[in-house]
Amino acid sequence: MEDSAINPYNYVKEATDPDKSLLSLCCGIGLELSYLQTQDVTAVDLAPQYLAEVKNRCPQAKTVESGALEYLKTQKAKSVDVISIIDGIEHMDKKTGIKVIKEMKRVAKEKILLFTPQGPSEDGYLRNEPHNAWGIEGADHLQQHQSGWTIDELKDHGFTILLAVSDTSQHGEPYTAVMCEWNRV
Repeated sequence: MEDSAINPYNYVKEATDPDKSLLSLCCGIGLELSYLQTQDVTAVDLAPQYLAEVKNRCPQAKTVESGALEYLKTQKAKSVDVISIIDGIEHMDKKTGIKVIKEMKRVAKEKILLFTPQGPSEDGYLRNEPHNAWGIEGADHLQQHQSGWTIDELKDHGFTILLAVSDTSQHGEPYTAVMCEWNRV
């Protein structure tokens, strides 16, 4: 584990060569989709106004307005090379998040990349208040955190921690940014 700046988007870029498919869940405006090598990209989010921004960053992306769990349930087993969920799992309740992890493992051919903040409380929760993310109005209800995830919990779900960096949230709470991956063996 390292104490330097973290950029989860680089992990997504490195995992997707031109021959790999990428499924980006809870993609927001698609920050991790810039500069990808692959042309086979599907971006899933509940906010249509975010998906409109995805097309600016990643014109080749197929955009799907859906919840992560609902979308995953429609996919065939081992049908996508790489799945990313960057700053997404904490926006769903714990029960749904666990189901999403199970479904991602079913759908991923090779790898899952997951990034989430671990907050200061025992359960890893980090507060997040409405703030018109990326200056886009109308989706604040999707930005609120509904669960926290600890490093130990992510490990229990089979993830390897790639990087954990301490920082301070926009609300002044200390947290740890956690980048992890799961690989099919």
